[in-house]
Amino acid sequence: MRSQRGVRPPFDAYLKGRPWPADGRRSTTALSPALTGGWVEQFAIGLRVPHVFWRSERYEDGTYTLWLYDSTDTRSWASADWEPDRSTYEVVQAGPRSLWGEVEAAWRWWDAQGRPGFTRFGLTVDAAGQHAWLDSPDHPVGARCSGGGRLAV
Repeated sequence: MRSQRGVRPPFDAYLKGRPWPADGRRSTTALSPALTGGWVEQFAIGLRVPHVFWRSERYEDGTYTLWLYDSTDTRSWASADWEPDRSTYEVVQAGPRSLWGEVEAAWRWWDAQGRPGFTRFGLTVDAAGQHAWLDSPDHPVGARCSGGGRLAV
């Protein structure tokens, strides 16, 4: 719901006044950022990686950077660069959360479950709050949300 959306700080607030990549840790990944960008993928990843919003920055040459931002006070962020015909992709991360690592782990979980579509997910709402599940309520996915709309991780 729109009323439950948090206020997103300006992107440069994540760099704490320093030029990019600020205090970013560089690494590479074999997981193509393109494999995380579909509707189902982002839904499944979002269930397992709370409080993160995504933005992609596309360039004239067809490449792009996928940006991930922690919407809580940690100011963690990550970027993953996509280029065609690559087998590894540059990643830069900063802050206490390793957002790309979390996204990669969530994508691998989704892949190991057989890449389920929307119809295999469900939501249970009860007096204790709400939780998403895969295939049945006995298989919860991600964090539980209390009645106040806050995710408990």
